[in-house]
Amino acid sequence: MDIYTQLAEKIVKEQETIIGPVAFEQALKVPGISIDSATHNITLTGNKKEILELLVKQYEGLFGRTSVEVCREATKDIVSNSPKDQIPQILL
Repeated sequence: MDIYTQLAEKIVKEQETIIGPVAFEQALKVPGISIDSATHNITLTGNKKEILELLVKQYEGLFGRTSVEVCREATKDIVSNSPKDQIPQILL
């Protein structure tokens, strides 16, 4: 699993702990994201860095800046060990 898929899964799963199944519904609104309904495995198709940024913005549109902070907190371990040019600016 690549870094982008790991980040997306962490973000969606953390949002799920807060807002429940709505997290998956919102993620599916982002172009380039598909989610297996049985396993909740996420697939990203296209510019993965851009898709991640759109995912975070999707949650931000619903719940504001707090959602962005939740996303940052959920991904901080991966982000801190990754090249900064590979991480969407919104997660830094």
